[in-house]
Amino acid sequence: MQRNWSSVYSMQLRKVVENEAFPHFLVTFQWTLSVASLAFNLNFSVIVTGAVANGGLKVIMFFHLWMLFFPIVSCLTFYRIRKKGITERCIVGLSLITVLFSIVNIFLHFVNDFALLMKATEVVAWSLYNSMFSVNIYKILEVFLLPVLMKFAEIQKETLHNDKKLWTQGQKCEGHH
Repeated sequence: MQRNWSSVYSMQLRKVVENEAFPHFLVTFQWTLSVASLAFNLNFSVIVTGAVANGGLKVIMFFHLWMLFFPIVSCLTFYRIRKKGITERCIVGLSLITVLFSIVNIFLHFVNDFALLMKATEVVAWSLYNSMFSVNIYKILEVFLLPVLMKFAEIQKETLHNDKKLWTQGQKCEGHH
């Protein structure tokens, strides 16, 4: 009995992961989680590198590792569906560039001085990560919201057409009196 439940759950999990919308919702969830962790100040130090800048030790925070790990996960998930459209290829490219800037940022934590360059690479990595989220939200809105809006516009057009038809019929009836 236990084996059947696990196979059912693994099949359902496989269906979810193979869905084309999964990577988009994964990126949205990752971004929301990162913003929430920053909002609740869950950014704690992970590694003290021993390098110094402006008299203080450089410390690798949880956020720096986050900015390295999550774009790698996003890149791998979107690489599988990169041929679906320009949005997916754009997210793959943005996540690769984010990974590169995150690697440089972490590397600069081990080098004495270069605090300004280290902060600049961190800002660029965060900006690219936010851009990846923005492109992702565009795709989600295009796939899910646009059809709803088109259907609503179609209903509105039919309603206006019917109202106009009723109005012109009412004008004809008034003209006969």
